[in-house]
Amino acid sequence: MSEELKVLEDAIRKASEIVVKGDRSAKEKGTAIGTYDVVTGSDVLAEESIISTIREAFPDDAIISEETNPDQGIEHRSWTIDPIDGTMNYSRGIPFFGMQGSFMVDGVPKASAIYLPVFDEMFTASEDGAFLNGVPIHTADPAPLKKCLVSTGDFSRRSQQFRDAQAAIFHDCYTDIARFKVFGAASVDFSYLAAGRLDVHVRFLNKIWDFMPGMHIAEKAGAVYDKSLVDEHGILVMCSSQEVLQEASEKMVPKFISIFRRA
Repeated sequence: MSEELKVLEDAIRKASEIVVKGDRSAKEKGTAIGTYDVVTGSDVLAEESIISTIREAFPDDAIISEETNPDQGIEHRSWTIDPIDGTMNYSRGIPFFGMQGSFMVDGVPKASAIYLPVFDEMFTASEDGAFLNGVPIHTADPAPLKKCLVSTGDFSRRSQQFRDAQAAIFHDCYTDIARFKVFGAASVDFSYLAAGRLDVHVRFLNKIWDFMPGMHIAEKAGAVYDKSLVDEHGILVMCSSQEVLQEASEKMVPKFISIFRRA
């Protein structure tokens, strides 16, 4: 285990005491018109705790964090921190939320951790692979899309175009798969994909602290995705295997990507 991963794990576990026992009362965040997002007292305190632990070990590194340093740019050595991913769930007592972070060198993830405190599950990734509580994990075996569980993020509020695309995913793609799941937390989606509990995860990429840890862990566990789809449209279709990705690309992607081509 690298020193960076050890520090990240320790920082998240330490801050998890604040989250589990902390203030879940939600206050509305200042966001774009027509959107609704919340923050709790625990978000801020947990983030401060994680940053403090990292700073003690690596005082010169850049830290990109949701609540206090969202505009920090990526530098040679950078960290991403999301103290509570799935804050809405957390504030309502829904157990699907996580704490996550990653360490990057020149924008490339080298160590990542996601902790689901209600379930005491620590997912990590490093050059050695992906792990759950220290035990190696891998994505699910290839399966026909009709037998696949697919998760997607909450409905996008970024634009009407993204909302239309997500509606198409649910409506037009439903006959192609076994079931959709919406957990409301990227940390859960990516962790479950990495551990073989899901087969496909579809989301729109936005803030780096939301997706970087999970993408890294899932990829190290064997997940694959179409980079051109990410680069061109900011859409991630991450699958448990190349076989599943090929079928999803043939059957699912054309049904929602056409919305972007029409715009």
